[in-house]
Amino acid sequence: MITQGYLLGERYKIIDTLGEGGMANIYLAEDIILQRKVAVKVLRFDLQKDPQTVQRFQREALSTSELSHPNIVSVFDVDSDHGIPYMVMEYVSGPNLKDYIHDHSPLEITKVIRIMDQILSAMTLAHQHNMIHRDLKPQNILMDPKGNIKIADFGIAVALNQNAITQTNSAMGSVHYMSPEQARGGVVTKQSDIYSLGIILYELISGQVPFGGETAVSIALKHVQEPVPSLRKQNAKIPQALENVVFHATAKDPRDRYASVFAMKKDLDTSLSPSRRNESVFEAKHHPESDETIVLPPFKGTVTSTIQKIPKEESDSKIPKNPKKDEKKKFWEQLKKHKWWWLGSALAIIVILVILISALSHRHDILVPDLADMTQAQAKTALTSSGLKMGTKQYEHSSTVKKGHVIRTDPAAGVAVKSGGRVALTLSSGRGLTKVPDVTGESFSSAKKELQAKGFSVAREEDYSSDVDEGDVISQDVAAGTKVKADQTTITLIVSKGSRPRKTAIKLRDLTGYSQKSAQDYAQENGLSLRITMQASSGTASGNVLSQNPAPGTIVHRGDVIDLTVSSGSSNQSSDSSDSSSSSSASSNQNVTRSFTVSYDQDQDNDGKGNHVQIYISDDDHSLSNVYRDLYIKKDQNFSIPFKLAQGAGHLKVIRDGQTVLDESVTNGNN
Repeated sequence: MITQGYLLGERYKIIDTLGEGGMANIYLAEDIILQRKVAVKVLRFDLQKDPQTVQRFQREALSTSELSHPNIVSVFDVDSDHGIPYMVMEYVSGPNLKDYIHDHSPLEITKVIRIMDQILSAMTLAHQHNMIHRDLKPQNILMDPKGNIKIADFGIAVALNQNAITQTNSAMGSVHYMSPEQARGGVVTKQSDIYSLGIILYELISGQVPFGGETAVSIALKHVQEPVPSLRKQNAKIPQALENVVFHATAKDPRDRYASVFAMKKDLDTSLSPSRRNESVFEAKHHPESDETIVLPPFKGTVTSTIQKIPKEESDSKIPKNPKKDEKKKFWEQLKKHKWWWLGSALAIIVILVILISALSHRHDILVPDLADMTQAQAKTALTSSGLKMGTKQYEHSSTVKKGHVIRTDPAAGVAVKSGGRVALTLSSGRGLTKVPDVTGESFSSAKKELQAKGFSVAREEDYSSDVDEGDVISQDVAAGTKVKADQTTITLIVSKGSRPRKTAIKLRDLTGYSQKSAQDYAQENGLSLRITMQASSGTASGNVLSQNPAPGTIVHRGDVIDLTVSSGSSNQSSDSSDSSSSSSASSNQNVTRSFTVSYDQDQDNDGKGNHVQIYISDDDHSLSNVYRDLYIKKDQNFSIPFKLAQGAGHLKVIRDGQTVLDESVTNGNN
């Protein structure tokens, strides 16, 4: 069983559940090797012995891994763990497009086109690889925090050259976005994806799907029979050219739709052009036959066929008049004249008889008992006692019904069912995922109450902000719109401390002639950082300051860096010293010590730990890519770093709380 903390494939550590689907469950995990968050899709345990489901799961992995595009969710790895197939994908932390539309509708037209362009760009690549998605809908389109689109779930995508397409696959897809040919059970082509893209564009513009209904069948029939409603009748500000893109993509006959997704993208990108302002309404050229109601043909029975048409003259002269026969003839003529009334009456009588027969046949049927909130075992016992059987089971989340208990039945309680009939159960799978609200800009107390009311735990951190009032929320570490398990999630809120205090201005003193120690003391008192360069000088004692930058009198602030050039003494050394002196001089030229001060910035203190300082050096023994020293400081601190430079120049880099405060080359005086 996959639980929090489980190490899948000895590499992916499960952090939380992102979602549960009909085929697979999706988890948030950490790749412990690459140290990044990933989404792991794991085939449900109860479906692992179903060959068709396993094949579909493998097809999704193969389909998506072949498509490399910035707007398609990437597949990193496909493997199995103790026989459980899983797929490792790119983790997208934002909401799906359905939720985004719901939360932000109405969208600006320019934003609609930016979003749609990304979707069309991704599907252009998919179609170039002869891959039909077959289930395009906003729920399968994700959006990261930066607004980048990612198309997911190629689970029912089928390559055009793939022969084995099951009937199950041909009926899949969401009915609100299903093309007419899919609704009829016909062949699905690239134009079927284009139809779905047109419906998505309609929803992006209007905030709702064009067709709704109480059942999937009624919605599917509307896709087949009814034209897509006009967007301009809802909002006259929508350009006709943009509405035409929707009409063109959602034409009932695939021949009237765009030839390719790329053609649709080109048309969409020019829909706001002034040259198309007076464009006429798009009209389809083909009109496929819809599933119309069958009309009965006129009645042509033996009654009319036995009546002979006799010329009037012949009738008067050769056939003797017979009153009864004339009366019979008049009756049939009246019957023929009002045949549709008689036919309608007969049909009405038949319908009434069918209803009566049905009602009489159900007098002894069994009423489905009320099984709400029963356990599965209790429900089965109650059904058996009533003379019924337990049918199929399905699960859904519920915040009111306990896990494993009955939410509802099909047929519902009180409905008559034949003795021995089966009753399907919908059982609770427990609490589901909760959508994280956006609490940025709210006061901390208000945001905390709102989150805790939904079951989240709340943590607080503070930071300065010139844009957000003190005490209000600057940001939250779990993005708004994300669906998570509330009782297992702690949301950290960054709360504003107000604007950052202004730094104190300092008029820089003339430090020339100061000893290096005195200069470091002055820097420490004023919160300044020193960057020291050693230089040979015969006129200034070793260790004293030769020059400074900025110049004396310059206005600086706490945390600023001051460059000092310090004398290393005379460059003329005695040439008639002993061999040991020569050796010592050579060693001195190969080794250089750099001294500097890192000032403590209270404003950047890390929860009382102090400033985080990292020192990097490169010399004969060290590489700049490795940390030389890593520490926290709570006051201004002096450092003296030795460099071994027999093989050339070195380098020194100091980073405080992520910001570089010192970056310089170091030489031994001979380079």
